[in-house]
Amino acid sequence: MNWIVDKIALLATGVVCAAAAWAILHYSGRWFFPAATVIGVLLLYRDNQRLRTLLKKHGVDPKRRLSDG
Repeated sequence: MNWIVDKIALLATGVVCAAAAWAILHYSGRWFFPAATVIGVLLLYRDNQRLRTLLKKHGVDPKRRLSDG
């Protein structure tokens, strides 16, 4: 009987996620994709900075390139 509750919860979660996605796209209009692109680029830049800091912490020069050989 517990699997029925799991299936219903999964279906309800899917409906909520679909409604949220529709609402975001509908109400943000034409500004969604430029805003999402800017946010994505900023997040990638921040992650790159975090990884560079981690490399420096472990004594690796982040600007050094690996050779093919």
